[in-house]
Amino acid sequence: MCGIFLELSCEKCSIVNDIDVLRRLKNRGPDHLQRKDFISEIGQHIVFVASVLWMQGPQMTLQPLENECGILLYNGDIFDESWDSRTSDTQIIMEKLSYDCDSQIDKVINVLKSLKGPFSLIYYCKVTNKLYFTRDRFGRNSLLIHKNSNSLVLSSVLGTQYENYEVPVSHISVLDLNTHKILLYTWKATDIVQQCNLGDWLKTLQLKQSLSDLDFTVEANIPWDIDGLDDTVSFIESVAKKTKCNVTIMKTLSQHPEIQTTINKIMYLLNKSIHKRLKRQPNLCRNCLKITEINCSHSAVGVLFSGGLDCTILALLADKYVPKNQSIDLLNVAFNKENPTYDVPDRITGRKSLEELRRLCPLRKWTFKEINVPKEELEEFQISVIADLIYPRQTILDESLGSALWFAARGQDHHSVSNCRVLFSGTGADELFGGYTRHRAVFKRLGWAGLCKELQLDWERIPYRNLARDNRVICDHGRQPRMPYLDEEFAEFVIHLKPWLKCFPSKHLGHGLGDKLMLRLVAYNIGLMEVSTFPKRALQFGSRVANKNEKVNGGLVFLRAAFVLLEVGGLHIFTE
Repeated sequence: MCGIFLELSCEKCSIVNDIDVLRRLKNRGPDHLQRKDFISEIGQHIVFVASVLWMQGPQMTLQPLENECGILLYNGDIFDESWDSRTSDTQIIMEKLSYDCDSQIDKVINVLKSLKGPFSLIYYCKVTNKLYFTRDRFGRNSLLIHKNSNSLVLSSVLGTQYENYEVPVSHISVLDLNTHKILLYTWKATDIVQQCNLGDWLKTLQLKQSLSDLDFTVEANIPWDIDGLDDTVSFIESVAKKTKCNVTIMKTLSQHPEIQTTINKIMYLLNKSIHKRLKRQPNLCRNCLKITEINCSHSAVGVLFSGGLDCTILALLADKYVPKNQSIDLLNVAFNKENPTYDVPDRITGRKSLEELRRLCPLRKWTFKEINVPKEELEEFQISVIADLIYPRQTILDESLGSALWFAARGQDHHSVSNCRVLFSGTGADELFGGYTRHRAVFKRLGWAGLCKELQLDWERIPYRNLARDNRVICDHGRQPRMPYLDEEFAEFVIHLKPWLKCFPSKHLGHGLGDKLMLRLVAYNIGLMEVSTFPKRALQFGSRVANKNEKVNGGLVFLRAAFVLLEVGGLHIFTE
């Protein structure tokens, strides 16, 4: 994962010299840091800065990448099987953007639309004096925008000292540096192009960023006969009513033709997604990378590991593709904020899942890292580091989840710090397969039609919720987060499944079974018998970074030296 930064000014650029910003950028890309100053034909000073975490290609591609056509800042991973895996994705993107040095906007836009994988990108076209910037359509990577009276800044991370907004994923933005007009291109094949002034656009971003989940709406597109349902629904209901034994339910459901076909397809696509994300990396831990050791037997890959369903499936499937001589780190975080010990729910679950992984993969060395965080250390880093990383997100939920992820990704237990460079995350599984408590509540009130709409809504708003925040937090440790459930091909298949082929939150299939039913059946079919029925538990509660009994009115605004709680009344922040 790289850190990218651009500052544009008609005078002297200043934010580029902020030591805190540069340190955060360097944390994201510890392998190389480089700056490029450029003066446009009309006298604008543009500073490009990039830090690199080498992941793709036989050798590191240094950034900013420049040729006669333009300058590229790129942060991401392209998982396109039609691309030569022996070549850096950064170089391929630059070649495509510079083909014939064509200055037509549509051609550049079409290149950006063709990219598959998580990324954020800034491209300056010298020929037209236009600045292109965007994040991938799922919003998996961070890109922030800040404007003051002197300069405009785009950066992977900034901090609380600069008012900033997350660049929206709904459009590819093209800023004309001659007129300061901005063109917004949608990701759809046929564009409806919007044009506005930069200042007006930034005001719109400010309003949209303050929206709560309740402000998001979606027109439900239901291609199935929800009222008529089908025989699969009747079959699942009859099996659930006949037996209370979870193992028997799993076994019987797996024998139904449509369910078995769905399980097989999900397993195929998830294996494919994981394989793509493991073969495009050097297979070296941090230490071996420094000494160019080609036979690394340490952990180059880790998993953010609560021991729950989503992450344990990823760990088990990753075993197929990680070199057999390498260990795999399982990063399990616990806090003793109000607990006398670190035996929190996620620690207990993690140990149980570890035993199941050892049973199924006895030849693999699984390194279970028990990351214990005392209250004093938590509070210290929340103020000095985490507040800057999660900003512009500011709620107590952002603080709790950001803290849990930051300490987990740091990978430091009482023995050592993890040297893995790739870190798998189960992000997206709950949204795709109906894993939240609210899905059960909606189904109880509104039936299949209501659940179908809620699942669509979850998917539509996922880019606006937490992915950029999580990216800033995890990447602060120089690790590359990879999220197999958010693979384009995998997600496209699951999104279009009938809702009862994702989850079945009826009263007959309780917590730990009906929620994410299809993913539980996948776990059962690959041998994770115990894990397949573990109940869903939110990270902030399972790790005990937050207390489930805490009820807070309002949001948390972070300052560098203190937290100020603003009472705005009536909002229960800790929702799933």
